[in-house]
Amino acid sequence: MRRIWVNIVAGCVTACLPSGVLLSQHFDAFEALLASAQQAQARSDFKNAAEFYRQAVAIHPEIAEIQANLGLMYYQTGKDEDAALAFRQAIRLKPSLFVPTLFLGLDYLKLKRCNEAIPLLKRAAVLNPTDVQVQLALGQAYAVTGNTRLAIRSYVRATELDSTNTDSWYRLGMSYLEQVESDARILLTRYKDSGYLRALMADNFFDQRALIQSAEAYKRALASAEFPPETHANYGFVLLNQQDLVGAERELNAELKTNPGSLTAQLGLARLQVEQGASEKAANEIQEIWEADADFFRANVAKLKAGLSHSRRSALQKVLERKQMGVEVSREILVILGDGSPGHVDEQNTVHARELDDRSDKPGHGTAAESYAKGRYRLCRDRLAPRLQVLRPDDLQVLALCSYLTGDYRLAFDSSEKLALRPGTEAEGLYWETRSAQRLAPEALGYASALDSGSPKLHVLLGDLYRQRNFFPSAEQEYQKALALVPNDTGALFGLSLALLADNQLDQASDVAQSALKNNSNDPELNAVMGEILCARNDFLEAEVYLKRSLNTKPEYVSHVHALLGSVYAKTDRTQEAIAELKLALSDDKDGHIHYQIARLYLKVGDRNSANEAFEISTRLRSEGLNRAAVSMQQTPTEEESQ
Repeated sequence: MRRIWVNIVAGCVTACLPSGVLLSQHFDAFEALLASAQQAQARSDFKNAAEFYRQAVAIHPEIAEIQANLGLMYYQTGKDEDAALAFRQAIRLKPSLFVPTLFLGLDYLKLKRCNEAIPLLKRAAVLNPTDVQVQLALGQAYAVTGNTRLAIRSYVRATELDSTNTDSWYRLGMSYLEQVESDARILLTRYKDSGYLRALMADNFFDQRALIQSAEAYKRALASAEFPPETHANYGFVLLNQQDLVGAERELNAELKTNPGSLTAQLGLARLQVEQGASEKAANEIQEIWEADADFFRANVAKLKAGLSHSRRSALQKVLERKQMGVEVSREILVILGDGSPGHVDEQNTVHARELDDRSDKPGHGTAAESYAKGRYRLCRDRLAPRLQVLRPDDLQVLALCSYLTGDYRLAFDSSEKLALRPGTEAEGLYWETRSAQRLAPEALGYASALDSGSPKLHVLLGDLYRQRNFFPSAEQEYQKALALVPNDTGALFGLSLALLADNQLDQASDVAQSALKNNSNDPELNAVMGEILCARNDFLEAEVYLKRSLNTKPEYVSHVHALLGSVYAKTDRTQEAIAELKLALSDDKDGHIHYQIARLYLKVGDRNSANEAFEISTRLRSEGLNRAAVSMQQTPTEEESQ
């Protein structure tokens, strides 16, 4: 792309000369310099090309295009300050030129002068609205200055301009994750006791199948003065998965009492009926939900399926198949609840389903709030979406909720962003913005992975990202993709062994680590993970050998190695050595578990004061770490959702 811009500018110089220039006594020398510059440029000899353009500029400094070309050559050779000077001169001579405007912005970006880069890149976007590189650069500038929301807008625009650009999708996904972390910091700082924060923690625990923690967080959210709609219903799903059917029914009815049109609660009742063996009633309930809002059912069917036993699911499937034969339920419901393959839907049923959707969602009469109250979320969304920029806070609240419930997470993100920018609705806006970004991030990263399927580096990068957020099956898939391309890739082997270890697949983790060590026996990171695997197997003496080999590992892993060695010494009755090692790991204790270990060791040697101090710090860190981890969990497709 940049080479094309350069050649276009070079090619138009002669045509752009002012009247009379061609008659100048310097014409021959000037033409020769331009020809030499273009020849050097064509063979990527940018240094000599710059010198030829510099001499040409000396003859005709009034020609903006030549100034721009000189700047481009300086840019290519890393002379950023000289490039900036030439670009500024070109813009002064002709403000409408796109290339120097863009590259001056890029130059400032390289020089970390982002606040100066942004106006130029915005101007470049006006001059050439269809250029993907402009949007990527603008997104990067916004990201560096901490304005993640504007970065997201630029990256979204880049994906709209070119949906096959891997970099756009990757940066978009990463920006959504950064927005989640940014929102989490605000929620934890300003709204520590908010029902929205507690509900968010509960939602994320449920996504991770941590049902005990989720139930506790939902109870705390419901005890708050304010909490998001659907919280009673969501708590009901936790209780359903814990087989507390009485409690689940109580919570689902509590939701319907305050929100009679709640399709989430109705979906929960359908699940309850399945659990009670009343599959006939459940099938009728599901069809009613489908007729009310098919988009809702498509977006939330994972709640119905997650944790449902094979026998219960099979019984429901049989009833639905029978009813479908009598045209009592939609064929698409069967597909969604089955293997999810669109190939199993015949064209007649597909067209019929679309016609039902279109007919049921024509605006007609009534307000968006009335549509929401009736469980017509798609209609509610469609009424409000065209007026997003001018909506009042109460309408934004409804739009964020209806968009999220119908799986339109992008619109939910946009509307909740506006709520988050208002002091009175900030906590609610941050809640919906976080939930939406958690859905959008893995979707964007998944596109990046699919588009650049031949890049082992990208697969390892995505594997690391998923592993760090505890999505181990997704991480394992990415590492396996990398290894399919480069079988002995150390980074992929290291990441895969860590993911398998964290997923409690110790035998597989050991096999991967041992295989990697055959070719890299002295690699400190691989020795560290092998040592950790052996610790998990309670083979502490052999683990010690590997851990001592890994003490020269990367700085970010050193504390963890010391913590593991401390555990080895503690388990082998070397208490003082254990305390010494654990002290070296305390600075990296994010959740209090290392302080807890060392406190117990202090008690063992009779140092009660040090033990009490360590226990106190452990309790505080555990609480802070639990909140932080719960809020920062990222949503990724589960096994149920991928079926």
